[in-house]
Amino acid sequence: MEDCKVQYKKIMAAIDLSKYSEDTFLHAYALAKALNAELTVLYVIDTHYMDTVERYAGVAGFDRDALLASQREETQARIEKELLSKAPDYKARVEFREGLPWEEILNAVKEENPDLLVVGSKGHSDVAGVLFGSVAEKVQRHAGCPVMIIRGPEHCRIYG
Repeated sequence: MEDCKVQYKKIMAAIDLSKYSEDTFLHAYALAKALNAELTVLYVIDTHYMDTVERYAGVAGFDRDALLASQREETQARIEKELLSKAPDYKARVEFREGLPWEEILNAVKEENPDLLVVGSKGHSDVAGVLFGSVAEKVQRHAGCPVMIIRGPEHCRIYG
């Protein structure tokens, strides 16, 4: 193993603030801390419903930019309170994207080039997710880096 060339300098955790996000974050944080790696927390604002509202409903007074800014602000506060507060000794960067979650996660991986992507196996899902595959499955299949998939809290050993 002395010739091992694998290094984890950049770790990205894709979260959706579901009940699975804490475990996903804690695994990514533990690895980043142990390996002295940079940690990025990625959150994708799913704009699919906004596109539908704009296209089909034509809602008067619909301000997409204001809604996105509000969502970003609320989400940033939740990430700080629910996740980053569990790692006060470590500086993680938070990045927001807008679009379809699996597509934007893959775009972020392509642009940021992390050495490891950490995702939860369950999160915000619906019937379409069951029929067409989960975000984690799509990302794992197409990501240009290793992907660690964290199963639900009932499968995780969190100490502490």
